[in-house]
Amino acid sequence: MQAALRNSSMKLEMISETHPMRHQVERYIAERYSYAFDANIEQFMPLFLALLLGEDIQSICGYRAASEAPLFLEQYLDLAAEKAVSEAFAQPIERTTLIEFGQLASFSKGISPFHFYLIAQRLVEMGYQWCICTVTDPLYALMKRLGLNPVVIAQADAQRVNNAAQWGRYYQLRPRIVAGDLQQSLAHLKRYWLTKGIGIE
Repeated sequence: MQAALRNSSMKLEMISETHPMRHQVERYIAERYSYAFDANIEQFMPLFLALLLGEDIQSICGYRAASEAPLFLEQYLDLAAEKAVSEAFAQPIERTTLIEFGQLASFSKGISPFHFYLIAQRLVEMGYQWCICTVTDPLYALMKRLGLNPVVIAQADAQRVNNAAQWGRYYQLRPRIVAGDLQQSLAHLKRYWLTKGIGIE
């Protein structure tokens, strides 16, 4: 894995609803969620950032701009996402600077930290400053191990969604809503990879 990173043989590809790989990406996510949670995923994020090795999918993460549509996770909140994040960080946050992550999926062990870095880099370049997402216990633990220190906003209550049964065992893993500063996360992840002897731009 580290050899692939040093050789820069992996690339980040934006997958829109009209991208040639869109059906492949949706199938990959559905298979991963079925395997992990016995879930039946039928609705997908509008955009994905896919980590590819050649034409092979290594990891996928979806995102949605808060300024363009209601966020899926706002079903769990008592107020708008930007207001919840503003309260958590004690500063005003504009909805135009906020994105929602979702449908992270990977069958490749150990690839998520590198994927996180490239995602943060791309979204910061696009002008986003804040992120919010729903994470299960294992993903929350990974973020903590990486030193990202996600701030918990709320718990994800299955009773607040209409199709909770389709999510299989997902809600047994105590999903919670967390938020973070993309620029700080990017800087931290760059330092993380430098400690591994891998300088990435």
